[in-house]
Amino acid sequence: MVRAVSLFSGSATSCLATEITLKAEAVDKVVLLSFRSPFFENYDGVKEIAGKNWPELVFRSKSIKKETEDIGKFGCEMDDGAERQPFCVYCRKAMLESGKNFLEQLGADFLVTGDILDNQGVGLSQIKRIDSGAGVSGLVFRPLSSALLPVTVPEDRGWVGPGYDVSASSKDRVHSMLDRFGLGRDGYLSAERRCKLTRPRYRKRLEDLLEEPDFNSNDLRLLDFDYYYKLRPDTKIVLGVDSEEKHRLHDYFLPKDLRIYLPCHEGPMALVRSRWDSKSGGQIERIVDLAARITVAKGEVEEGREVPVNYRFEHDEGTNRRSVEALEQGDIKSFLI
Repeated sequence: MVRAVSLFSGSATSCLATEITLKAEAVDKVVLLSFRSPFFENYDGVKEIAGKNWPELVFRSKSIKKETEDIGKFGCEMDDGAERQPFCVYCRKAMLESGKNFLEQLGADFLVTGDILDNQGVGLSQIKRIDSGAGVSGLVFRPLSSALLPVTVPEDRGWVGPGYDVSASSKDRVHSMLDRFGLGRDGYLSAERRCKLTRPRYRKRLEDLLEEPDFNSNDLRLLDFDYYYKLRPDTKIVLGVDSEEKHRLHDYFLPKDLRIYLPCHEGPMALVRSRWDSKSGGQIERIVDLAARITVAKGEVEEGREVPVNYRFEHDEGTNRRSVEALEQGDIKSFLI
């Protein structure tokens, strides 16, 4: 019995790769495996697409949260003096490593992905490097680009037929292939909707965060908010503006974080995170003042007017108050990432 594991993302190419593999006569079973990570979104959408197209297939998910730090750090470092690699290289490697473990647990024979050659800057040399680093050389069938890639075990053994020669420069062919396999053209998740690492602003914020000695998944969640400011070298000021954002931001406060809000006006709430132990009393005062002025600037208050703000560290019982004027918009932009 030949069994395959399709690393399923809900994209059009992932659906095509799965369907192509299902149509291979020698393949007896395909299991869908989706991944969860702080970098990924729309997990429910991925599951819904899988159930809509193949309700009879087993759908599983695995977390690669533990690998998140490596994905981020490696994506921002020079490796062995070589040119910096795209985040996708390390992210795909983490997924293939996890996929390999699942493959072994299931006793399946090979992995399937919807990867397209040169997509997201991942070319032939990177694909070889990814597979080798993940310990899956020859075990990953990429049917959309397999005609452009080295022969894999499932191809060599005749488990699957000849694949296609789609590359990033010919991605428009995907639409006609969807029609050919009866999958339809609508309802898939684009890379931008699935993966935050494809978004320029998110990548810029992540690269800035990685300049600090360490970070955790909580820090990563803060990168999602629209108003994210940085007071160098290590102070982050994150605003929740409307009620929904403030409720969401509330979940990310840590004991040493500073909370700032407007007690007498409708307005934002700020989470301020810094390495407070390394700051002098004067430096802490300047951070509190700047964060308060940024918070007021995003509130519904008159320009040039001093406004009271409340602030407290989460681990303290008492709340303090001071009055500040809004920081000018031009100055605020210099801190916005």
